[in-house]
Amino acid sequence: MLITFMAGFGRKALPKFVVQFAAPDGKTGREVVEADSERAAVAQMEGHGRTPISVQLAGANSERKAAKASRRVRKVKGGKGVRRAVLGFTYQLSAVAESGIPIIAGLKAVGEQTNHPQVRAAVARMVSRIEGGRTLADAIDAESDTFPEIYSKTLAAGEAAGKVPEVLASLARYQEQEAETRSQIRSAMTYPILVVGSLILATIVLLIFVVPQFQELFSKFESELPLPTRILIGASEAITHHYLLILIGMIGSYFGLRFVMGYKAVKVWLDHQILRMPVFGNLLIGIYMVRFIELLDLLMQAALPITQSLRVTTDSMTNEAIRRDIRNVSHSVEGGRSLAEAFSETRWLTLLVKRMLAIGEEAGRTDQIFEYLRKFYTQQTQRSIKLLSTLIEPALVTGLAVVVLFFALAIFLPMWKLLKLVGTA
Repeated sequence: MLITFMAGFGRKALPKFVVQFAAPDGKTGREVVEADSERAAVAQMEGHGRTPISVQLAGANSERKAAKASRRVRKVKGGKGVRRAVLGFTYQLSAVAESGIPIIAGLKAVGEQTNHPQVRAAVARMVSRIEGGRTLADAIDAESDTFPEIYSKTLAAGEAAGKVPEVLASLARYQEQEAETRSQIRSAMTYPILVVGSLILATIVLLIFVVPQFQELFSKFESELPLPTRILIGASEAITHHYLLILIGMIGSYFGLRFVMGYKAVKVWLDHQILRMPVFGNLLIGIYMVRFIELLDLLMQAALPITQSLRVTTDSMTNEAIRRDIRNVSHSVEGGRSLAEAFSETRWLTLLVKRMLAIGEEAGRTDQIFEYLRKFYTQQTQRSIKLLSTLIEPALVTGLAVVVLFFALAIFLPMWKLLKLVGTA
């Protein structure tokens, strides 16, 4: 008994997690679970036949922190360079898994060939965790700043089903498709951004160096100047005499906007408005439909249960309106409803997706339905990008014409008035 007591005393206490779950009969409940990690708590609940809905660390302080964090939007660290490095890492790791090289040796080799310091450091920490006895999915799950949640979830399912090479290859294809879509949108927006930037720069130069020269001439007018001229002179005086206040205001507005956008309530409202936009909204809906279909297909191919697949897909959506739609589907399925019934109540998922997924569920051929929907929305996204590029050009020409006309009226209207006065004299 003393030995048992000493063993229990020397054992490190496991953290406790509060798990909200759905039972097989559709009822929900909460339970406190002791586990090494959040994923281990989820696995423990699933081992008892329950479907976890949410997991958070137990304790008053942690619950307050979790509640506070839930009001903020999570942001994965890293940008374009990290995404490109992670894509290369995925392709190389897929080749390692297919070749049969031991995972530790393969990770070390891949890490040495990675040029990005953040990814290289993450791979080194992953190697240490695997050498300590953890799985590849657990090791990647701890690197949430570099690898999205879809990595750990799909790899965990792939390890359980013995499909790690297939899962990694699918992950690489998914990332490549995402990168290609971003590149197409970036190419479509490069020309408008350059034109608008050049127009803003030219306007600032005119207001600082050109308008003050005319202002000395206009100051000799005895009558009131035209409205465009007064607006132009006021803008010029504001920039030349109060540029420091304007700069401070712009910087403060930028950080204030970032802070406000961090709250989910604001982001949900803004995301709803963006999806309602005529052309750009349709483009975004198409992009999210492609992502939703590809992710759901990938996770289900990795033998991940439909409830977990929907939960991971929900977390991968960056638009809060789409995320809420898919979260409602996940909760409905966890409550025992069919996919067809759950999808029929969504708001932003398109009618085609609802009908085709319902048909695929009824016929038991969701793989073919996913392939069809993926091709359809990929083509639609490309058409929307081309349409957006086509519509932006006349809008830019109109904007340039309006700005040039305003400057022309502001400068030449007083001159015409002066000529009339001279002629009558």
